[in-house]
Amino acid sequence: MNVLIIIFIGFSFLFLYKRYMPVWGMVKYDLTYTHYSKEDVIILDIRDYQTSCRETKDGTFCIPLPYLNRHFTDLPDKAIILVASSHVEKNLSARILKNKGMRVIGYHLTTDERKECFG
Repeated sequence: MNVLIIIFIGFSFLFLYKRYMPVWGMVKYDLTYTHYSKEDVIILDIRDYQTSCRETKDGTFCIPLPYLNRHFTDLPDKAIILVASSHVEKNLSARILKNKGMRVIGYHLTTDERKECFG
């Protein structure tokens, strides 16, 4: 019985770690100011298609999070800035891309979660 409890706690910790712990080495970017050159960096929009098709900019790659494992090979070999709608999306996609050998250097959140929580 104790072994089952330990296994359950271990899987719960792993689940929470992947979703909610920040990924090291990522900086928050403001996409209205260009602090980067477009030759060295790509912008990857991982939001769902309904949201990203309305608000996307030219030169942005749109691959939603559920399709990222399958279509990460479509991305060029450059540093990546993620565009996400929540911290959970950002963390999950950054971990997937880093496990595939891609360089994720930053992120941009389109909504501020504190505003959503506090009205």
